[in-house]
Amino acid sequence: MARNPLRRQVAIVGLGSTPYARDHQRTHLSLGLEAACRAIADAGIDRAAIDGLCGSGATPLAMGGAGFLSLQGALGIERCSWTLNSWLGAALVYTVQAVFSGLCDTALCVQTYLREPGMSRAAARDPFRRRAARYADIGGDTGQGDFARRWLHSGEPYAAIMRRYAHDFGQGHDAFGLIAVNNRTQALANPDAILKAPLTLEDYHASRMIWEPMRIADMDVPVDCGEAFIVTTAERARDLDATPVFIETMALGAARIGEYYENWAGWRDNAFAVCLSALWARSDLTPAAIDLFYPYDGYTVDAVAITEAAGFCGIGEATDCLRAAWDAPSQRLRLNGGRTQVTTGGGALAHGRSGGSNLYAEAMRQLRGSAGARQVAKAHHALVGIGSFFHDTAAAIFTSEG
Repeated sequence: MARNPLRRQVAIVGLGSTPYARDHQRTHLSLGLEAACRAIADAGIDRAAIDGLCGSGATPLAMGGAGFLSLQGALGIERCSWTLNSWLGAALVYTVQAVFSGLCDTALCVQTYLREPGMSRAAARDPFRRRAARYADIGGDTGQGDFARRWLHSGEPYAAIMRRYAHDFGQGHDAFGLIAVNNRTQALANPDAILKAPLTLEDYHASRMIWEPMRIADMDVPVDCGEAFIVTTAERARDLDATPVFIETMALGAARIGEYYENWAGWRDNAFAVCLSALWARSDLTPAAIDLFYPYDGYTVDAVAITEAAGFCGIGEATDCLRAAWDAPSQRLRLNGGRTQVTTGGGALAHGRSGGSNLYAEAMRQLRGSAGARQVAKAHHALVGIGSFFHDTAAAIFTSEG
């Protein structure tokens, strides 16, 4: 087994989420502060105890952004010995690393998302959103500068990858459809989810085509939202009243692809495969031990690729795997012979687009036993995989066992 010195030495002790909505008419900073204050209160700590801060995005200088500079000033935190801005699943991994390494003792990680002008016609007509995007984080989908412009896409690279998957493995599109239906069904028990209308596999195949073979049901739903986490050492966590969730292992992943989706390296060499293989190498757990599985679902093809990379089935075998795991009466996926539930909160496809931070939050609520009507009984280990086929890929196994 590869080195894993942080195993169960770091814990998440505070969670904070804003409501998810299509039109909050609020800035990133406003959403980030609400989530941060909720997380601090949930942890039962004084904000003065926070000495590390991970903000949202690629730059701390975005107007109205939830970068660490704005967050620290607005929260009145006098001193931080570690700061960073990040996004997608990597943000929480970096925060855990900082606590484990001793760069800080108690860290706040905040992630925010807005429904940006490039995401819908209604958003494009909204002067508030147009102005926010004009001065936004340069790492966003519609910001300024060369870095941002080469990231401008609305799903077409993923549509090409979906087509490639069907071609390479002689499969139809049921694997994508079963992910979409599962996530919509799971969202029905989540009062904060945006999409609450049931979806069947027949509905999926009949849904509007965007780029062949990608359908509207394959794409996440843009929202305004914020998520925040308080991270500290396991030793400090045991002294708090909050219920801790411990880190079993974490990994990042990058493949030698370059800067563009068209350089994608295929099914066995992409960043998901790199990340998940590194994750399992640092744990004595196996996929059979996982009670809860949260594959990133910015597009359904992401979730299919992560399911394979995580070892629930072989490469190219997701269609048969998901069909075998399909529980028709409940319209849910149940992997591992019924043991493992998938994306219990609805994910990006139905709860809302949060860069995967809602997957982290849902996993932690389940392991704490605080997920309400959607609570899974006797859940102890959760696997989360977030990111892209080539950038900002991260995975983590969380456990309720300290």
